[in-house]
Amino acid sequence: MRRKWALATVVAFPAAFVGWIVWTVFTVFTAFTADPMTQVEAASCADAMHYADQDGLPKGAQDAKCTVRVWLDTEYQARFTIPRTDLDAWLKAAYPGTPLTQENCSGTPVDVCAHIDLHPEAEGGAMAVDIDVRYGEDSTAVVDFSAYDV
Repeated sequence: MRRKWALATVVAFPAAFVGWIVWTVFTVFTAFTADPMTQVEAASCADAMHYADQDGLPKGAQDAKCTVRVWLDTEYQARFTIPRTDLDAWLKAAYPGTPLTQENCSGTPVDVCAHIDLHPEAEGGAMAVDIDVRYGEDSTAVVDFSAYDV
């Protein structure tokens, strides 16, 4: 009986040690190769807009989808369709004096965009907002609203 326990101990200890080494290597590899900022989660659109001190989606917004990425920084994104007249009215009320222009638009093709630095930062936490707009043929616009801290 003693012999069986001795043999089990001799086999179990090296097996546990090898398992620990494999787990450690996997953990370190994952830590260096995983990009936590690519982990996007669905979010409430109310939370996304509140992050930039807005009371919710603009009047007339439809088909909204919102996401959040949180790691060292936080970024909320909202994409919605809105009539152009409602977009203009919302932009004037939410961010007075912010023009939508073709200058400095980067990334995906857009018709107009705006970058807004929030001074002071929003009570919700955002320090800046980017708005990208693609116009539709039927007097609508698809808006990508991104609020983030830096």
